[in-house]
This record gives sequence, structure tokens and C-alpha cells, in this order.
Amino acid sequence: MTPARVASAVASPAPPLGVLTVAGLLLLMLAAAVVGLLVQRVRRHRHDVEAAALAERLRRDAHHDPLTGLLNREGFLHAVTGGAVAVVDLSLLDQVNDTLGHARGEVFVRLATERLVDVRLLSLAGREPVAARLEGDTFAVHIPGVDGHDAHRAGEELRERLLAPYVVEGVRFEPPVVVGIAADGPWLADVPAGPERTAALLRRADVALAATRDGVEAVRCYEPSMGERAARRLRLIRGFSAAVERRDVRVDFQPVVSLGERTVVGVEALARWDHPELGLLLPDEFVPVLEATGQIAELTTFVLDESLAAARRWLDRGMRLSVAVNVSVGNLGSPGFPEEVATLLAAHRVPAELLTLELTESGVSSEREIALPVMRRLHALGCHLAVDDFGTGQSSLAHLRRLPVDQVKIDKSFVLGMGTEYGDVAVVRAIVEMGHTLGLTVVAEGVEQAAVRATLAEMGCDVAQGYLVSRPLPARCFDSWLESLEAHPDEPGAAPGPRTLIA
Repeated sequence: MTPARVASAVASPAPPLGVLTVAGLLLLMLAAAVVGLLVQRVRRHRHDVEAAALAERLRRDAHHDPLTGLLNREGFLHAVTGGAVAVVDLSLLDQVNDTLGHARGEVFVRLATERLVDVRLLSLAGREPVAARLEGDTFAVHIPGVDGHDAHRAGEELRERLLAPYVVEGVRFEPPVVVGIAADGPWLADVPAGPERTAALLRRADVALAATRDGVEAVRCYEPSMGERAARRLRLIRGFSAAVERRDVRVDFQPVVSLGERTVVGVEALARWDHPELGLLLPDEFVPVLEATGQIAELTTFVLDESLAAARRWLDRGMRLSVAVNVSVGNLGSPGFPEEVATLLAAHRVPAELLTLELTESGVSSEREIALPVMRRLHALGCHLAVDDFGTGQSSLAHLRRLPVDQVKIDKSFVLGMGTEYGDVAVVRAIVEMGHTLGLTVVAEGVEQAAVRATLAEMGCDVAQGYLVSRPLPARCFDSWLESLEAHPDEPGAAPGPRTLIA
């Protein structure tokens, strides 16, 4: 290149600086816009993923129990179809909560869930049941492909696999497992398939579950006649508190008589319910209902209050009569029960030794770990404790000597049979001897014949009650009955106040 061209090239003007700056800015703006779009798209995708995950989590939470991870009631309704539905009640959570606290109650529920999830029912031939937690320690189990007899057999097998004791914080609990079952069939033909039909099965399984609480069978399949009984039970449940307020519930008294001295030494308090529609109801009908719903505490408080008021009234008239009140295992599951008893004794100014609390032998045996601490505290107050219906449960010296009891009450079925069955006479004699060996007072219930009373006295039985002496009487009638008896003056060393003789 010639010097002239070189000079010309050197002398050529460069592009304006402003042009380069504008182009660069445009490029930068374009790049920023592209990056912004990409970021927005990424954010939108992330938002969509998170929203979908949240929706899925909400759907799962809506259909699952947060403590156990099992389906809840709503999830169960949508997850199963056909076959049979079993409702399983372990009836133990309240006792664990009251004994060890709610945190340990949750441990128990998880243990029960593990067993339920691991259950493999042989009767299902490879088909696995679907489980759900309905509430507390009540579960639902779908048993597919079975009906009628097979459903009942599967329910029995399910119960057997859940019956083993639970050990929580070193405390052993034995669950009184009950199962109610309802199977699909023609009687549900008018109910649409899906959640509505499953809900109908659950309702009927609940009715069958309620029928197990009569103590006859632990596994029941739904029958149409159960619906009538369930309606009656529901009426009792809903009307009980109002009945107490209206005084439709009352306390009758049946005298307890010393067989040796032929004197009235006390009474047993027995609840009665004058229902405006159902008539006079005895405890055998309404007490199991109240125990199942937790209302038994209200009944026990009412009976204690009425009984101690009567004891105070008799004391004021110079008659020192003890009162015996039946106590449920549910009462013994409440740590505050001894304090309630102490408060009522103080309010009525009745010595603790005039109150006897009667406990069923079978109830104490099944809930011994829970009942024993409360029984010891009641005994420490000075109250007497009696084992009711003795002879029908775990009747043994080894069992009795571990209980802080003062009396045994021979079950009336044996006493009633003494007039005709030699075997019953032998049983009663053995119980009298067993009780005396342990230093206990022995009470015979159901004494209706003079010959039976004489035999009991010959055996050395301490006290008796039954229709031979008197039927249970309303408070006013009982007071009149007492007034009709001949008063016996005090004797040296006798308890203060006159004693009354049998009329």
C-alpha cells in the first residue's frame, strides 16, 4: 500500500460513539427482556409445582389422620366399596390418658395402629383390609369380598389379633376389644354405590358395636332389630342429664341385715329411672349405656350425694346405718374420684366408715392396674370396699388378697339356687370360708327364703339382703319401714345409737 493510501485510511473517520452506545443498550435491553421472561417462566413453573404439591397435601390431610397416617372417616368413605365394614373399639384410650397423660395416650394409639396395619386376616385369602382411624381408639376396617357368616368370622379373627396387652411406660393395659360389623347386601340396594353406601355401612356397624356392650358377645353383626335398641339407647343417652335435674332418677334403699343379731346394719343404694315414656328402668338397662358414653360419673355422683344425705338423716335420728354404693370401673379410672368422695363425705358430715363402695369382681380383674391405685386411696380415706357378684369371675385367694377390700358379696345366682341345688350350697360355703380366711365380711345377696337364711347363718355368713327382708324401697318408704321396726337399746361396747330389729 502506498503512503498515500495509508494516509487516506488513517485519515478516514470512525463511526460515531453515540451509535455504538445505542446499539449496545438495545442489545442489553433485549437480553434483559429475555432473561426476565425466563425468570418469570421459571417462577411460574415453581409456583405451579408448589401449588400442586400444596393441593395434594391438602387433599391428603383431608382424607388422613394426622397422628397415625391412616385414612380418616372421610378418606375411608371414598376409599372402599362393597364387602363388609367393621368398627373396632379398643376402649382403652381414656384410661391411658387418665393414668399416664395424653402424650402416652398418643403412644398407645400409634401402637394400636401398627398392629392394625400389620393385620393379615387369613379369612381374606390374600386380599388386604383397608383401615381408618375414626376417633380416639376407634378404628374402621374394610373387609373386602365377604358377607354374612364370613364377615363375622373375619371380625372374630380381627379382634383376636388386637387383644394382646399393651405396655405403655411400663404399665400393662388389657384392651376389652369389641367389634361391630355390617355387610353389604340387598338391604342397601336403594343406597347409591360409593361414599353414601359406605357411610350407611358404618352407621350400621356402629349400631352393632353398641350391641356388643351388653356383655354377651364381643363381635356382633348388624341385624335390623338392633336399630330399635339403638334408638332406645340414644333416647336414654340424650335424656339422662335432664332426668337427673327433674328428679326422674331416684335412689331406692334395700336393707342389709346382720344374720347373727338379726339387726339392720346398713342399706344398698340402687338407682331407678322413672322414664316418662319407657316406664320404670332398672340399672341393668341404663347403667351399661351410661358407662359406654362416660355419663356414669354423673350417675355415681348423684347416687353418692343422695345416699350420704340419707345416712346423715339417719344419724340425726340416732341410727348408725352404712350405705353401699355401686361404683363403675370408669369411676376407678378417674384419679380425682377419691377427692370427690372425700368432699361429699365432708359436705354431709358422714364418717367414711359408713360408706361402702361396691366394685364388680370382673371389672376390677380386667382393669387391675388402673383400679388399684384409686382403690388404695379410697381405702385410705376410711371407706369400706366390697367385691360385688363374687363367684362369677376370678374367684381365688390369690386374687382377693391383692385387693384392698373389706367385704365380698356372694353373687345372688348362687344364693337363689341354695334351696334346690346342693352344688350352690357348696359354692356358697366355700366363699364364706374363703372370705373369713382373709378376714373379710361376707354378704349374701338374693335371700328370699327363711330356710336359706338359716343355712347362711349356720355357715357363719355375716350379713344378708334380699326380698325375705325387704324389696328396695324409695327413700320415704324406707324411712317408714324403719319406723315400723322395734328399737333395741344400746348394749355395752355397741356402736352409738339404737339398732333396729327385723320386723
